[in-house]
Amino acid sequence: MPDTRHVLAVGAFASPERAALAEMAKESAMDVHVEADPSAAAAWLDASSAVAMLIDGDMAGGEAFAVERRAESKHATLPVLTWNHGVNDLCFAEAFSWGADDVVNRDDPHALVSRLRHLPKEPSLMAASNRGVALVADSDRNRRIVVGRVLRNAGYSVMFAVSGDDLERFVTDSPVELVVTNSGLHQSPLDAVQKARRLGSRALFIVSCPPRDLKRARKAFANVERATPTDGFAPAENVLFVSNELGRGFGVDKRTSARLLFGTTVNFRGAGRESDDWGYSYNISENGLYVRTLAPPDDEFVWLELCPPRGERRIRLVGKVAWRRGLGKGEYATVPPGFGVQIVDGAKMDLEVWADRYRAFAEMLGVSLNPPAKIVH
Repeated sequence: MPDTRHVLAVGAFASPERAALAEMAKESAMDVHVEADPSAAAAWLDASSAVAMLIDGDMAGGEAFAVERRAESKHATLPVLTWNHGVNDLCFAEAFSWGADDVVNRDDPHALVSRLRHLPKEPSLMAASNRGVALVADSDRNRRIVVGRVLRNAGYSVMFAVSGDDLERFVTDSPVELVVTNSGLHQSPLDAVQKARRLGSRALFIVSCPPRDLKRARKAFANVERATPTDGFAPAENVLFVSNELGRGFGVDKRTSARLLFGTTVNFRGAGRESDDWGYSYNISENGLYVRTLAPPDDEFVWLELCPPRGERRIRLVGKVAWRRGLGKGEYATVPPGFGVQIVDGAKMDLEVWADRYRAFAEMLGVSLNPPAKIVH
């Protein structure tokens, strides 16, 4: 008889919710173990094995508990979901900022069941560290842990720095391939990067900034090769996207339009299905988007509803699923789990709004554009 697969649920769940969790776990061929006290949950996790952690979205300290547990090598690849009453941009942004893998609507039992069923049968292994050394420089311990975990899962060997002086010493004394540094560590992030270059560093530099400083930082780094600012409040996985773009080199770009980081809640359902599920966009192009979720749809075509960049209203599009990626797929977690879609249809007005908002967003970011793509009906 196969070993029982456990989900650790952490939170002060009332009796009806405990019963509902037990039933949803049973539908997913799992058992659920519930702990209200984080210390007791940590002790149980150390003595037992779990396929996932489910964190009460209303629990104070749930974020810190999950971050600390996954800082331990034993639990580094353990999936973490948050269980929230409703989902929106703020829920997703906050959860992804501390490393959660998905946000689950507490008011929709199917949402949790579908995600539990999509979890890998076997625990994921840490990737071999053969992409080189990455240095994460930040005075905030939680941010160091979260970004470091993402980079380790992508195959980097990770070092940490807590000050600008530490960063300078590490990049000159070690063969560092990638540096992710917080702008708050430096009086002038641009001067810090340029000094590292003078000292011989060829590392990619990503400078995380508060959103209010991004426009000024982008202007300062406009002519600096292999270095760029990024939103320090965005999901940690965005660092991988930015590093991949920086490291693309000068090869021929066969994309029909640039991919842009953009996060917003996406309602999706298989075409013709009765109810929506919820995901969060990771990046977009003029004719497609990448939706983060642990439960990608099985259907070939999907209906999507979202608010485009700098848009004032939601639009509805029809997409063809181009690929799906689950947890534990492939050796390296270079992208988060989810699915990619090609936009193939929609109301004429919604398609025009999408194309217009995408191009305005690209121009705001200073990204060069190809001629407008056309969707054939």
